[in-house]
Amino acid sequence: MEKWEKALHKFLKEWIDRNDVIAALVCGSYVTGNPTKRSDIDVHILLSDEANWRERGNKQIDKYLIEYFVNPPRQIRQYFQEDFRDHRTMSMVQFLTGQVLFDKTGVIEELKREAQEWINKKHEKPNYILQEIKKYGIWDTCDNLQDCYEQQSPDFYLIYYHSLSNLFNQYCLYLGLELIPPYQILSYLKNTDFKEKYLKDTFPDTEFSNMFIKAIEQKENLEMINNYKQLSKYVLDKMGGFDIDGWKIISSVEI
Repeated sequence: MEKWEKALHKFLKEWIDRNDVIAALVCGSYVTGNPTKRSDIDVHILLSDEANWRERGNKQIDKYLIEYFVNPPRQIRQYFQEDFRDHRTMSMVQFLTGQVLFDKTGVIEELKREAQEWINKKHEKPNYILQEIKKYGIWDTCDNLQDCYEQQSPDFYLIYYHSLSNLFNQYCLYLGLELIPPYQILSYLKNTDFKEKYLKDTFPDTEFSNMFIKAIEQKENLEMINNYKQLSKYVLDKMGGFDIDGWKIISSVEI
């Protein structure tokens, strides 16, 4: 037994014999591989469905930080639904890649099956009006970044990387893909091991992927703004094109 597993078993002692606890699962880098010194041990404790409370916390045991989540199964199912709505897969991936520690009722296998169903479910593309608003937003962000560059604003780098992240998200939403956290985007686009570890499909647009990686790794201001403009135009063209001159949308009032 490895040191982290010993720490985990110490943590479980206060939970495993409780009448309202029915199962536990460990997930994260210690299970999927290649943990770093910053990695914590992620643990899901499942309560009986009669429970009307939940808990989230952290506990340090033998220098290992354990992050734990205590929920009845119906709350986990709610997390699956919310993550799908928000174009995320974190809760599903945790259960699909997690290791069962104990299960008194078989509920974890049920949740694993349901998590796979949510992972396989396809997202609908936004409607016409929403897509047009998003296209305007992409153009406007690029225009603001251009102004920031021309004014030699000291926050150019902040705005540039924030704009890149937002552009990536907007293209993912258009393609019906999940949203990737900013700190994982480069690994997602470049690292095969990362995709296998977190059950990610390869990004479907290789040309965009290569352009985006180049934009992230670029360090010279002029090249940065030029790369961003090319990326924005590429995405807008994929979304059907955009011309600010004469752009308008007509929709019904809300009241």
